[in-house]
Amino acid sequence: MRTLGMVAWLGLAACAAPGTLPDDGRAHADGDGSPSATSVREQAWGTPPAGAFTGVWQSCEDAPSPGECSRYVLVQQGDRICGTWSYVASGKSYEGRVVARATSSTQARRTHVCGRPGSETDTECSSGWQHIDKPLLLCNGNLGDLAGANGACIADFGQAPTLRSEWEALQAEPWVRECLSGAP
Repeated sequence: MRTLGMVAWLGLAACAAPGTLPDDGRAHADGDGSPSATSVREQAWGTPPAGAFTGVWQSCEDAPSPGECSRYVLVQQGDRICGTWSYVASGKSYEGRVVARATSSTQARRTHVCGRPGSETDTECSSGWQHIDKPLLLCNGNLGDLAGANGACIADFGQAPTLRSEWEALQAEPWVRECLSGAP
């Protein structure tokens, strides 16, 4: 799993270079003038996968290199969201799995998490799942995992260009197929 994660990190770093996608991968405005995350996915995959939360999201604030960006790779089927998370802190990489339930087209609650113990979890995936209740939010074409004052969306994870094969590889993982069917 760790090797697969590192391969994904390197692939994403290579794909994240400016100019990789038409218009540098920027979201286009919908009819209502708001940026569209679907537009980014359409450029990256050719056809958008189901679910507004589906995609590779990264935040590179304070990251000295693309390989140290915080990242979510998410697959959504109906109201079920399953995927992986990763970040680097104090020179150590942390990664794990996440399960969430969408409550609207722009809001979801993370319900289960596991991975390398750190700020996201204290439960290794080999030991099971930690139950949590934390937000996932979509606003202005970005993903957020924190709510601000009065529930305001703080979205610092932008769509990261990726290859369709990486998204398909995550969806093909046995635990993701089980997760999308309803069981963490």
